[in-house]
Amino acid sequence: MTHRPSSSPWTRTGGALLAAALMVPAAAVAWFLFAVMLPHDAERHRSYTAAVPCPAASPSRPGEECVRAVTFTVSSTVVWHGGRGAEFRATLDGTPFWLGEVLFGNAGPVLEDLEPGDRVDGTVWHGQVMRVQRDGETQATVDEPRDELQFTAGLGTFAALLAVFAATLGVLQFIGRPGTVALARWIAFTTFLACAAPAVLAFLTGLPWWTVPAAAVPTALFAAEAARRLSAAQAPGGPRGVVDDRSPA
Repeated sequence: MTHRPSSSPWTRTGGALLAAALMVPAAAVAWFLFAVMLPHDAERHRSYTAAVPCPAASPSRPGEECVRAVTFTVSSTVVWHGGRGAEFRATLDGTPFWLGEVLFGNAGPVLEDLEPGDRVDGTVWHGQVMRVQRDGETQATVDEPRDELQFTAGLGTFAALLAVFAATLGVLQFIGRPGTVALARWIAFTTFLACAAPAVLAFLTGLPWWTVPAAAVPTALFAAEAARRLSAAQAPGGPRGVVDDRSPA
């Protein structure tokens, strides 16, 4: 007599629910990145690069589309290399067009040499300081629009594929297919690589953002299928369980 182990319905249901719990937020993140963030960042970068200088004598208006050159006085600076808690900021004033605190992504090349009382030339757009310049050196602030849509597309593609694979693996788990947990870890890893590599390459070479999902999706699907075949090949063959050859007394 052969005893075949049967997985508990509660175990299968729990695995499926866990996959669904991952699928829903992943799908929501993918929708937000592609439907909201990517179009917004693309339009903002396009508007910034197309902006013309403001007339010198024109009064400043909130959210003005033109680019205004302003000379600021530095009130204070903070340059602190603290890992995740790093701070790079400067407080600028001395002009009726804008005053307040400006955040930077790093210390150089302008911020690290600034001291209170220094004068810097700034570029103001939409009521925010986009960059500062001093002694021929220019440094962008964190508010300046950047053409980095490839990374947004890469993250959105990863989230979308993660949602698809989570739904698929949830179904497999619910019907009791073995090895889905290990398969899920491997697929998540290969999917991340399949999305990250095209995003980095597209950014470095200047390719448009849509080339990222165009390359990442088939690569991730191919890797997932290869992982599935490998997992199936490594599964022990033949019936599972314990064979009882004892004859009834």
